[in-house]
Amino acid sequence: MSYLARCFCLICLLLFYKTGYSQKIILIDNTNNIPVSDVTVFGKQSFKSIISNNKGIVDLEQFDKRDTLLIGHVSYNSIELINNSITNNTIIFLEPNTQALSEVILSVARSKESKEKISKQVSLITKKDLKLDLPQTAADLLNYASGVRVQKSQGGGGSPVIRGFEANRVLLVIDGVRMNNAIYRSGHLQNSITINPNSLERTEVIYGPSSVGYGSDALGGVVHYYTKTPKINNSNKWLSRGVSSYNSRLNNIVQNLDFEHSTNKWASYTNFSFSKFGDIVMGNNRKHGFDDWGLDNHYLDSKLLNSSEINNDNPNTQLNTAYSQFDFMQKFNILLSESSNMILNFQHSKSSNINRFDKLNEIKNGDYKYSEWYYGPQKRTMISTHFNFSKTKKLSDKSKLLIAFQKIGESRHSRKFQDLSKTNQIENLNVFSINNDYFKRFSNNSSLAYGIEYTFNDVSSKAYLQNYTSTNSKLTESDQYHNIPTRYPSDEGHYSTAAVYYEYRKDISKKSNVNFGMRFTNTRLSAMWNDKNIINANISDVNSQNSSITSSLGYVLRTENNWKISANFSSGFRSPNIDDIGKIREQKGVLSVPNSKLKPEYAYNSEIGLSKSSLNKQNIFSLNAYYTHISKHISRDYFEISDDKSTIDTSTILFNSEEVITMANVNKGNAFIYGATLDLRLSSPNAWAFKANLTYTHGGSVDSHHPLPSISPLFGHLTLRYIVGKSSDFELSYRFSSSKNPDKYSIGGEDGLEETPVIFDGIDFSFNGMPSWSVVKLSSSYEFSNKFKTLLVLDNVFDIHFREFASGISAPGRNLNLVLSYKF
Repeated sequence: MSYLARCFCLICLLLFYKTGYSQKIILIDNTNNIPVSDVTVFGKQSFKSIISNNKGIVDLEQFDKRDTLLIGHVSYNSIELINNSITNNTIIFLEPNTQALSEVILSVARSKESKEKISKQVSLITKKDLKLDLPQTAADLLNYASGVRVQKSQGGGGSPVIRGFEANRVLLVIDGVRMNNAIYRSGHLQNSITINPNSLERTEVIYGPSSVGYGSDALGGVVHYYTKTPKINNSNKWLSRGVSSYNSRLNNIVQNLDFEHSTNKWASYTNFSFSKFGDIVMGNNRKHGFDDWGLDNHYLDSKLLNSSEINNDNPNTQLNTAYSQFDFMQKFNILLSESSNMILNFQHSKSSNINRFDKLNEIKNGDYKYSEWYYGPQKRTMISTHFNFSKTKKLSDKSKLLIAFQKIGESRHSRKFQDLSKTNQIENLNVFSINNDYFKRFSNNSSLAYGIEYTFNDVSSKAYLQNYTSTNSKLTESDQYHNIPTRYPSDEGHYSTAAVYYEYRKDISKKSNVNFGMRFTNTRLSAMWNDKNIINANISDVNSQNSSITSSLGYVLRTENNWKISANFSSGFRSPNIDDIGKIREQKGVLSVPNSKLKPEYAYNSEIGLSKSSLNKQNIFSLNAYYTHISKHISRDYFEISDDKSTIDTSTILFNSEEVITMANVNKGNAFIYGATLDLRLSSPNAWAFKANLTYTHGGSVDSHHPLPSISPLFGHLTLRYIVGKSSDFELSYRFSSSKNPDKYSIGGEDGLEETPVIFDGIDFSFNGMPSWSVVKLSSSYEFSNKFKTLLVLDNVFDIHFREFASGISAPGRNLNLVLSYKF
């Protein structure tokens, strides 16, 4: 529809509402352009009042022309207007109240709901929570959510872990579009770093299986990132903002620019961000007692055919951990009518090469195994169109249509020590998705959310060996290339899902409500190889189809003295993707091979929540406990290829001229995870605020003694913020984690036991497991004016050396970050 046609429709619609000499206004939410119902318009002189209908329309006929009108809603900032200054059918945009908005969750069942009525555990991260910090990536930002741990294997890493689930068992969503795709792996992922944290408005974390609203992969939970949406008819027609930060010890530089333009018909938001991160310098205070653990004593020059290792002058500096990244986003918000709008969303992210630090430090027979091992530029491009409709119909009051396309590129490159050939594996992925969601509110205090979803993944995988020549140890690329086995199916890889879902919510009384829902999902996978000579495993093509029905049931009771008791049962599933079924990868002498007989895994979760809040909601205590039963659990195990005769040992094969052990993803039977999260928030308005959370997780296999991967040790986070007047804030933060014994590590290698300290018991060497740690951070800000603000962040104050559980890289030591925020 052209712009002139939309204007014509809007004019006709406004004329339709005009009746006689009555005067009407239309009240619209300024963030999503949806009409706001139940808004009270009160005449201060006449003492008359009226409430807006479900189309956001208010008839002002009863008010005198000289009356002062007070327009108010619990979730929006109030507005005062003189009646005679209002023309007929004026559209008035309401600005959401920040405090009220923080109590509304947008992502559960893909529709808006009050946090008080949600039976699942949910965390919300807003700009207010990040007021005294500047997270390096969107993965680091998740440290502000209760019960979330972030694993890293390299400088450009960040894999969130929720309730013992990680990687393709945690669903990432950006602006309603699922990021998880056909090649999301079960190991560690760094895809969340492709989101610029400076472009985010809010981030929601839903804990536990959430497959009713989101489908496959949402076993541990959902991380939903919401980017900023430009506001139509903003009082400031032009807004220009910038954030610049510099970290001298880590040599980090971040430059972020925002530009927003608003008219009464459309608005635009543009974001540019460039980040350059230097090599990570670890802490020097080794309270754990292992003097040499993690030190980067030597390195290899990737541009040379090294004859021996090179000494690192500063072993606390983890060389080859630097990287850079560019992010761009353009968003248009277009008002189509008083009851509909369209959001056009374009996002692009591209990193530099990112060295795999843990692989570059892998030792074999006393020498470094690799001279080079890096991820090529990680690229993500997304284009989406989001239509919002708010018009009462027989089947819905509100509806959304989201159409999206994502183009993703990633690659892996490695060259072994003193080798003149480099292995290159390149993956390209095109993802198309469509979501159509509906919401209907009924007169009996109930509502229904329902919708459909379709996704299609097209995977392209290629691999080649590139030869080099050496002159005086200096390497030069040759023009000789040889095809080698691909990481994923070399001929064809398709993965698609089709689903339908609903969730019904019912207020039993003013103090209690119930919700239940179901989802049916059909998944199809097609994979073909054209390099059958790699492994004689009878794999030429794989075609699989799986169907799953998942459900959820929740109940919430709110007592008169502000206690909230909630119970929830939910089921989730994860259908094997192409990475699960058709991946070939060698790591530390272990080769992952395809298993075409792999079936979906299921999670059945029961949880109970208990919380107590003060009358003003400023002080809150909550406890959430859960038990998750996993059926047909997918995990790595030793896998024999019966037809292979390349070695005498049936458990090994020859791969790239090396004898390696073969493992594959298999359905291991039943497993369990249980745990609890304790949250506390205390505050005094405009004085101080205290937050604390503690997370405990335990898991294991029902059918064997093998531990599950990604089961975090006890960890927590405490922050104390002090407000000095209107211009200055201070914050003290304390993060900690207990240790984890080596016998609790998974056998598949996901937990990285070999990255922990080595100990000698007088007879043999063994791994110690991850030591406990705790770090302190100090932050302060000062606002010189409403256009200029400074922030100082002193992280790891006591320069502690530590690693997050399952991480292959040491965390930064003491470092100072200077941040300047400005408007122009």
